[in-house]
Order: sequence, then structure tokens, then C-alpha cells
Amino acid sequence: MLVAMDAPVAGTAAWLVLGAVLGLLLAAAVAAWVLGARRRRAPGPGGQVGPEQRVDDLADFLEHPPGTRSEPAAPTGWAALSAPPPPAPAAPRAAADPGYRPVAVLALVALALVGCAAAVAAAARALERADAGRPAASGPAPSPSPPGLAGRLTAAGLVLEQRAVGITAAYPELELSSTGDGGTRLELRLPTWNCLAAEPPADPAAAGCVPSLVEHAELSSPGLTVQRDGDRMVLRGPAATELRPSGSAPEPTGRVYDLTLSVVADGGRAAGELRVGSGTATVTGGLSGR
Repeated sequence: MLVAMDAPVAGTAAWLVLGAVLGLLLAAAVAAWVLGARRRRAPGPGGQVGPEQRVDDLADFLEHPPGTRSEPAAPTGWAALSAPPPPAPAAPRAAADPGYRPVAVLALVALALVGCAAAVAAAARALERADAGRPAASGPAPSPSPPGLAGRLTAAGLVLEQRAVGITAAYPELELSSTGDGGTRLELRLPTWNCLAAEPPADPAAAGCVPSLVEHAELSSPGLTVQRDGDRMVLRGPAATELRPSGSAPEPTGRVYDLTLSVVADGGRAAGELRVGSGTATVTGGLSGR
């Protein structure tokens, strides 16, 4: 059974298998040749040597043809008891094990493995051709991003800073819009008043408060987080404020307020609560893009 794999990986694996098989075959052939050579040089049973170790006696035969040697007289009578017994007949040599059998078996195994490697390589090439001719699969269509928030909100007065005598009150104005990447941007405007009161008055000018600076801040994703639970939305983020004098560059104030806006939208209208620093106030206005 062939396992599906990437074409380059399968081709590399096939060539690795082929190389390993050829290496094993070469090592086995060398081992079989060495073993056969040792068997041919090994002496036979009873100390007899193989045919390749026997001395050629052709020259002695030509020098002393049969009948020219003086043969010793055959012994007569009883054999002496001290004479050694005649040597036992040599046992027949076992048939030599041919050395080509291990090589033949290894060759068959090698051929089988080479065939498997060739099949894997052919399958890899087929998969590569199929992938090349197949059109690129398009991924799932991205789901449309939820519409961003958009609207304007105003808040009642809140205590921005507690002073030794009186307070610094702020009357926040907020504008929500969506960014190009589907995020949310919040622009905060904080007109401030110095009041000789414990709580921010509904009308600071009528209450005799003195107008002060106007602080601005911009929050956007990912620093600004938006959590939704049905019709209720909660926006949180750090509001680093700055001053924007007319005709000059913005000047950071160095103040960063923790901002939390919690509103409930119903039919384009929104109401809820705004917290800036330690002060809280109710908010109202229009909000769309839930």
C-alpha cells in the first residue's frame, strides 16, 4: 500500500532506498566472495588439502617412468606388532556449498526493493504532474467583517480632578467611527471648568465656573477593546490626552485616563455610562453599526 506524500519527499525517499539497496548488495557480494575463498583454502578432513594446494608431480613422473624405480620388497610373514596401523581411508569430502546462492538470494531481494523504490518514484511523479495541472484551490471566502460603530455621544459633567478648593469638572464629547481594517476609533474631547463646588453643575457657565483647557484623546484598536453582549457594548482603553492650541502643534499633557464606555443601543439611540479616571457620568446620543 502506497502512502500519499509530497512529490519531492517521495522522490527523495525512493532514491535513498535505491542507494541503500545497492550498498547492501555490494557489501553482501564482498562478504560472499570472502567466505567462498576461505572455504576453498580450508584443508579437508584428516588434514587433506584441497586440489588447489596439491603439488604437481608431472616432472617427477617424466623423470622416473613406471617400472624404472626400485620398489622395496613386499614384506612377508607376520607384521611386526610395533608397526603402525595403516591409515584409515579418507572420508569423502562434503560437497562444497556453492558461494553463488547467497548472492542470488540477495540479488532477488534487491530487485524487489528496487521495484518498490521505482513504484514510489513513479507515484511521486504522477502526483507532481496532477498537482501541476490542477487549478489552485481557493480558500474559503472571508466572512464579512461586522460593521464598525459610528455615532456621537455626550456626557453630563464629571469630576476630572479634585482640588483643595473646588473641582475641575469635565463635560466629555465622544465620536465613534470605524477604521479601514474593521477596527474602531474613539475621539474624546474634554472641555474643563474650574468650579467652587463639590459636584459638577449642569450648566457650568450659569454656576459661575471658570472655563479652562480643552483636552483631546484618540483611542483605536487594538488599544481600544470592544465587547458586545446583545444590545449592550463596552469599550475600554487608555486615553492619553493632549492640548491642541490654535495655530500650533499638539502638546501632550502627560495625563492618561482609564476610559470605560458602557452603552445600550436601541433603534439608533444609545444611553449608558462613561468613566474617565475616577469620575463617572451618564451619556446619551446616537449610535449605529451594531
